Amino acid sequence: MREEDLIFFAREFFSKGKASRELSEGIGDDCAVAAFDRRRDLILTCDTLTEGTHFLKGVPPEKLAHKLLAVNLSDIAAMAGSPWLALLSLSSPKTFSKGFWERFFRALGNEAERYGLAVAGGDCVAGEKLTLTLTMLGFVPKGKAVLRSGARKGDYVLVTGRLGGTLKSGKHLAFEPRLEEARYLREKLSPNAMMDLSDGLFEDGRKLALASSLTMKIKGDLVPLNPGCGLKEAMTGGEDFELLLTVPPENWNERIRKNFQRRFKLDLTPLGFMDAQGKEPLLVDGSVRSWRGYAHFGI
Repeated sequence: MREEDLIFFAREFFSKGKASRELSEGIGDDCAVAAFDRRRDLILTCDTLTEGTHFLKGVPPEKLAHKLLAVNLSDIAAMAGSPWLALLSLSSPKTFSKGFWERFFRALGNEAERYGLAVAGGDCVAGEKLTLTLTMLGFVPKGKAVLRSGARKGDYVLVTGRLGGTLKSGKHLAFEPRLEEARYLREKLSPNAMMDLSDGLFEDGRKLALASSLTMKIKGDLVPLNPGCGLKEAMTGGEDFELLLTVPPENWNERIRKNFQRRFKLDLTPLGFMDAQGKEPLLVDGSVRSWRGYAHFGI
């Protein structure tokens, strides 16, 4: 069973109740979206880090705290929102020391303070492997959450930063979520769709295209690569946590690209466009590729 199959089943069972109709966006995007007040919508997300899957045994607690917070903040950024509250749940072997948890909680608290986020509680249990789960709530201006499903035919496809090599460089433990960048892009470009790249451009691009019932067409030589990375590695390696977005052609120009790069010291690269839905949700240089990004449940 693939991850998207599990999500599809969950949506079938969890989207039929009366209470679910309170959501303007439910299962399937980076965050759920619900009305909060006249000015804001509430956005909600949850991410889990598991030893052996997302990090190796022996990673310093400060790096775990940073990544746990950052993967959730990246989901908030994908909706062009701002964080508010978080709840922490953890399952830990009994062998972890008090000193480990002191370092972890101190780092998590400091990181949360840096982003104006309050950690409001949670739960802890004993388990065989260290597993950390953070649930995060945030806000976005009323009706302004940028969804995966909003892309339009003819939109340009853009990506922030450079892709690939995150495991070799250690970026997967030290990346910065693109919160301010996402809000700037919402204001300046009015993107029709946006998401963060956690499973690789190839896999996540397919998700955005399927959600929007379109085909994403990418030109390989335009994909911004980190040094030492080839195209396949950059598109399938995962854990880049950059922003993938689609914008109306009339909203894009070279001046915006230069201003973005000057302000954030970060590339903003057009690498393709959205076309009418075909047999495949994503094409590279007009061809079908048998690549796969990261898949939790295999093929």
